[in-house]
Amino acid sequence: MKSSRDIALIVMFAVLNLVLFQLIGQLPELISGIPAIGYGFIIFYAVTGSVALLSYGGRRWRLFTQSLLFNSIAMLSIRMYTPVAAIVSILTSFIIDVVFNSCYRFFERKNKLLWWATLSQVYSYTTQPVWTLLFVALFLIAPFEAVLRTWFIPIILVLFPVIVIQAIAGAYIGYQIYRRVEKNLMTH
Repeated sequence: MKSSRDIALIVMFAVLNLVLFQLIGQLPELISGIPAIGYGFIIFYAVTGSVALLSYGGRRWRLFTQSLLFNSIAMLSIRMYTPVAAIVSILTSFIIDVVFNSCYRFFERKNKLLWWATLSQVYSYTTQPVWTLLFVALFLIAPFEAVLRTWFIPIILVLFPVIVIQAIAGAYIGYQIYRRVEKNLMTH
């Protein structure tokens, strides 16, 4: 019973993230022409990310599998989705899956799952730009300083406080949604 529920959740969250990515990650940049403007909408990803992590209940490889599915579909269906974005997404989900799921039971016993969800989302969205910077410099064979000067410093550093605040707010909202859904499932 748990495995079929997990499969359904993995597929549902991968598809939801695909829709969000197209609406929030791609559309604002296409409309405005401002690269990385999607980082201004992290809250939506943080809500779904925290709900997904909490729904998986600390069980390993669910988030990683979700990321593999999302990135496979995105690479095939979204023209602007790059291999660098896929690598960064998969790497981040792998680290969260291994590190954060390792301490899930600790946070659950202490009744601090909100902190667990918040830490995972803040980690995810504050490290993704750093991983992206590294992989863009490596794979595009662009000078590291040029990538740093033209993309990372003007865009990401300006948005960094916004990213942290949105990751925290998104994790909180996601936690509240998760609690409400779980409560409704328990009463039915």
